[in-house]
Amino acid sequence: MAHRATEATVDDRTDSGSNADPASTGDGPLVSYVIATYNRPDDLAESVASVLAQTYEPIELHVVSNSTDETSELFAPDGRFDVPGVTYHEFPGRMGVPQARNVGYDLADGDIVVTLDDDAILCNADATDEVVRLFDAHEDVGAIAFQCRDYYSGEVNHHETPDPPDPAMSPRETYRATNFVGVGNALRREVLEAVGAFPERFVYGFEEMDLSLRLHDAAYDVLYTPTVVVRHKKSPEGRRTDAETLERLVENRIRIAFRNLPVRYVVCTTLLWSAYGLATTRSVASLRNVFARLWTDATELRESRSVIAPDTISRIKSRRTMLFLWWYGPNPRRILGPDGNLRRLFWEL
Repeated sequence: MAHRATEATVDDRTDSGSNADPASTGDGPLVSYVIATYNRPDDLAESVASVLAQTYEPIELHVVSNSTDETSELFAPDGRFDVPGVTYHEFPGRMGVPQARNVGYDLADGDIVVTLDDDAILCNADATDEVVRLFDAHEDVGAIAFQCRDYYSGEVNHHETPDPPDPAMSPRETYRATNFVGVGNALRREVLEAVGAFPERFVYGFEEMDLSLRLHDAAYDVLYTPTVVVRHKKSPEGRRTDAETLERLVENRIRIAFRNLPVRYVVCTTLLWSAYGLATTRSVASLRNVFARLWTDATELRESRSVIAPDTISRIKSRRTMLFLWWYGPNPRRILGPDGNLRRLFWEL
């Protein structure tokens, strides 16, 4: 079935058709999939097909789209995905990934919400069963991070895999992580209700880390599992320019520090990532763009600031991942240690 929305707010969307309640079959909790998309109909079709191939019931899928191409035809009456349990919501403009996913979370009814990129596919048909099993087995886990592999080579994408607590550990192991990655993950509904969803002003990049910090501060944990695998194309269609991407990644690291960390972290993070931004973009104008947006959002940043507890900071630091001394960024051992990877300095280039 296809749902079409004509306004950029959930309340104003218009729906067409009817849909059977996916919760009417199956004994487990309803699992809701959310896919945000923008002008990638071929990639999206493969992603949706991998969700529909899941053996678990009950399940539902919400596709939140800002697309301006033929994407909607896939979900139109008699379209390929005009099937029960699939709902398409179309909004004008371009929201940005965090806002689109938040809209999807609001529309979803499941006790568990699974996020999948529109250019990624689930590799195993029992992925949803495994997600439900892992949440049942680990009551303190609020988020599950999936293993991400390159779509074409099948190799693990280390830059899209949460760091293990020990650099010597392999992504083929299960471990407790500091964060999850947006390509493929699962969240308990209660986590979103307790700590809120993604910060929508992030637009692109690191919104998952912001939510992860708040999740930890609410006494939940993140579990990385290699038993749920997604393959990611990282399709160039619909992506922002490389220059804007680098700007946003520097900007959002500073936003994370300002929203969640003590002042000393804000100062150190701002200085170090500003230097990194200059080195990677080689443009003073790009850095000026970063601080212009931060200045524009100064009031919102102040109002959203909620520093996580010292115990939470200590817990995250103990995993030697993304907090070190007074800055938000990779522990130097991840780059220069015996099991480090110098190339991670260039993952975003």
